[in-house]
Amino acid sequence: MFQNFFSDYLVKLQESNQQWWHDLESNKTAVNSPLNKAMQEVSLEDSVQFLEKAAEQPGALLKVQTEWWEKQLQIWQNVALANNGESVIDPERGDKRFSNEAWQSEIIFNFIKQSYLLFSKTYLDTIDSIEGLDEKAKERINFFSRQAINALSPSNFIATNPELLHLTMEQNGENLLAGMEQLKQDVEASADILKIRMTNNNAFRIGDDVAKTQGDVVFRNELFELIQYHPLTEKVNATPLLIVPPFINKYYILDLTEKNSLVRWLLEQGHSVFMMSWRNPGPAQANVEFGDYVTEGVVKAVSAIEEITGKEQINAAGYCIGGTVLASTVAYYAAKRMKKRIKSATFFTTILDFSQPGEVGAYINDPVVRAIEAQNNAKGYMDGRSLSVTFSLLRENSLYWNYYIDNYLKGNSPVDFDLLYWNSDSTNVSAACHNFMLRELYLENKLVQEKGVKIGGVWIDLNKIRIPTYFVSTKEDHIALWQGTYRGALNTGGNKTFVLGASGHIAGIVNHPGKNKYGFWLNDNLDDNAEEWMNNAEYKEGSWWPHWNHWLAQYNQEEQIEPFRRGSELHPILGPAPGDYVKQVLPVEAVDAEVVS
Repeated sequence: MFQNFFSDYLVKLQESNQQWWHDLESNKTAVNSPLNKAMQEVSLEDSVQFLEKAAEQPGALLKVQTEWWEKQLQIWQNVALANNGESVIDPERGDKRFSNEAWQSEIIFNFIKQSYLLFSKTYLDTIDSIEGLDEKAKERINFFSRQAINALSPSNFIATNPELLHLTMEQNGENLLAGMEQLKQDVEASADILKIRMTNNNAFRIGDDVAKTQGDVVFRNELFELIQYHPLTEKVNATPLLIVPPFINKYYILDLTEKNSLVRWLLEQGHSVFMMSWRNPGPAQANVEFGDYVTEGVVKAVSAIEEITGKEQINAAGYCIGGTVLASTVAYYAAKRMKKRIKSATFFTTILDFSQPGEVGAYINDPVVRAIEAQNNAKGYMDGRSLSVTFSLLRENSLYWNYYIDNYLKGNSPVDFDLLYWNSDSTNVSAACHNFMLRELYLENKLVQEKGVKIGGVWIDLNKIRIPTYFVSTKEDHIALWQGTYRGALNTGGNKTFVLGASGHIAGIVNHPGKNKYGFWLNDNLDDNAEEWMNNAEYKEGSWWPHWNHWLAQYNQEEQIEPFRRGSELHPILGPAPGDYVKQVLPVEAVDAEVVS
């Protein structure tokens, strides 16, 4: 029966997939792109350096290899004695690849699992054992070695995964046919690297299921739309609050469903919330620079809010790269010697000092950056689909390969999950802006240097920030390493508060108090380094949101007032939230014909 299935399966492939194979063949241009060649060049240089250092330290290699051989013999011995209850090596905590009971109960698969885990650990231990290797090179070798090892995991293949093998036998291979259809669809919707669907892209509608908090678009230019949300309390705080989301994602991560919407929660606390919604750039926006997000972005939003509300100062919060833009805006105001338009600033998982960027640093070196710059300049933008996959591969087992198995090998339909829907709703980054971020920020770390970054014709200096600031990062963040964000906080002036939330880049921030899920660490003193701060920090139960709200209350000391008018004569209501820009989807060329006037 199984053989008959594979015969039928191959016939169906030949009949229905000719166009798909043609599409894959055309992707050779991506495989042979300057970016891939640059990464191969860097990998070769790193490998040569590693081999040279390893040759000088045979003792270190012998020690690691001897330990591997001894443990491999133990695995063989356990298999020979059918001793399934005793493991030489177990998966790390949180590794769900081998959670199926068959990996333990069936001898051959138990052997495959343990041998693979031992090989993986030994390989990475070998890299770590070599001394004298350039740290950046060691990080790159470690990162890309891990990527290769996890891609070759026995859990990713039918013949070596007992759960997949049994499933395929039971379903006579129908799971693979369903998976192949999903794979074809994903290839067609991907850019230069396969983007695996994490959720049902038709399960949510922007404005109806997500991004549904009521509000009005009260300002629009070529870069962003400004949303003014309707109040949910009879009285509101006298100081408006502006949120600056990252322009590499869409804003509604902070306004998902009602049960996990930060925007709605803030409105319930009496805040008058304004949100920026960035345009999804295409080739026509190739020359939009990072500085434009300050001068034509946040600065314009602050002015519009001041005119609508009649208030001379606002509180502001920025998320991820949106926080970097916000900090640059405050420094820009200081450099222009303008009055303090922003009363306090909050930064969610924001990098200001890019010397410790986390695992994304594996891609940050001059040959790779030059190749990406050339690719960006040719297209006019960095494709958001490629960016999305890059960030997913920083946590490849939980954010990439598990979906590969579920979708393509098990043939399961993606689940309906609002957060994953948002994560799949990719945005581009303009060529000029992405090039600046890679070279000036990540590679050369100029934002914390004196006269490192010029915006709007003036040099900005983060040390000139004198307003109160609140930094919140997350302990398991793989995109903005919290030790790095802590260093950034030390580079600003003024009164600073640093808070460390549990979980990661998204779940640690979108942490509604009603769920009582993750806690946070607090230390009122900013020590010289992150480790000292953590050693003296106190763990608090519950979400950090109420703590932040209490902190913001210091800058809302006036009595609460009647809600502000919605829009104004100068800034009339242009339409209901969530607006038009957030609905632009990739590929953005198809949207450019519908540019909003």
